[in-house]
Amino acid sequence: MHMEHCKPVLDAVYLHEGQHVIMASGAAAVVRKVKATTILFEYLGTTKRDDYIEVPRHRVHEMVRK
Repeated sequence: MHMEHCKPVLDAVYLHEGQHVIMASGAAAVVRKVKATTILFEYLGTTKRDDYIEVPRHRVHEMVRK
């Protein structure tokens, strides 16, 4: 496997379903689903129903803080 394909997987390896995180915007979110190429987050404390964001694994390091 090439390194450029390994890095996105390693960037998201610390996340698991149900984990609370802080997004780069400062909003709190919870990991809802870890997929093969993306991770689905649900924002917390929002008044909108089904307020989700799906982040590609290769962008997790820039969009999510622990």
